[in-house]
Amino acid sequence: MKDYNFIQENPHYTKIWTLITSLMILLVILSISIFFSTFFWQLLNNIPYFTSLVAFLTENIKNLTLWGLFLAHLVGGIFFVPSPDEIVFYYGLIKGNNLILALFFSTLGYMLAQFANYYIGLKISPLIMHIVSKKKVYETRRYINKYGTLGIFLFNFLPFPGPLLTFALGIARYNFTRLFVITLLGKIAKYVTLILIFMLISV
Repeated sequence: MKDYNFIQENPHYTKIWTLITSLMILLVILSISIFFSTFFWQLLNNIPYFTSLVAFLTENIKNLTLWGLFLAHLVGGIFFVPSPDEIVFYYGLIKGNNLILALFFSTLGYMLAQFANYYIGLKISPLIMHIVSKKKVYETRRYINKYGTLGIFLFNFLPFPGPLLTFALGIARYNFTRLFVITLLGKIAKYVTLILIFMLISV
């Protein structure tokens, strides 16, 4: 393992100040959002067809139609939203959705969420680099580049927090194409396995 002695670390007081400042800004943003949430919700309710759109989305997610599967995976695939996507997908099969279309809509929603996770991680990467050890980040990135392929696949095939891993790899600026190809393969392999189990049980 390389020592990365050429990397200049930020002083500890800089890391602490950056962390405190970031948390304060986040708290301010959250407070403002909560304060104005009621106002904006009432404003949106006055927009024509908004209530109908909300009812349509809610009904589809509740009944896990094809659009419901797409939306459930799109929202549940965000790294800070815990979602048992295996259960959601399997229940969608029980609801009578076409197997191939259920696979397509679920995977599409999940992958779009992973784009968002990676993008968010990528954008806050400079901030994280001011807080954590740069040497540790580069060491971790080197390790992932060498051994991470199987880990990414397993995180998306098994009931592990794959979205959180995508977010972390965005921070580490992991290879975009490799990440999404392996993520897609892992997710498809998981859902094809669930489809086969569903078909065996349904016989």
